[in-house]
Amino acid sequence: MSMNWERVKGVLESSDKVKEASKVGEEYAHDDYMFVSETKMAVGEEMVDLIQEEAEKNNYMLEDYKLLYEDKYVILWKELGYFKDGKKFIKTVCMFLKDGKIWRESDNRVFVKEDETIDG
Repeated sequence: MSMNWERVKGVLESSDKVKEASKVGEEYAHDDYMFVSETKMAVGEEMVDLIQEEAEKNNYMLEDYKLLYEDKYVILWKELGYFKDGKKFIKTVCMFLKDGKIWRESDNRVFVKEDETIDG
């Protein structure tokens, strides 16, 4: 089973993020999976643990998301969300695929004004 945008949306829209994070880690992550961001790097199961921890805290609320590009090698999207403390940001996420699975993943977050939308 290959990773694709429909599966990403399933995770984003799921009410059980912990379960979905585990499923992504078990079914859709390549054996050489690595996540890199400005503040952290994780491999394999470490990332599943990070996602589960964040989901259990229910610290991040997703407001909107949008696919920017997809082919058999990459999925690129933007998310608009906010933290419980009210800080709002746009997160851009890029998944590089290998053998139909997530091989590398990276994101960046930019804090935005309250009235900003995902389209600017």
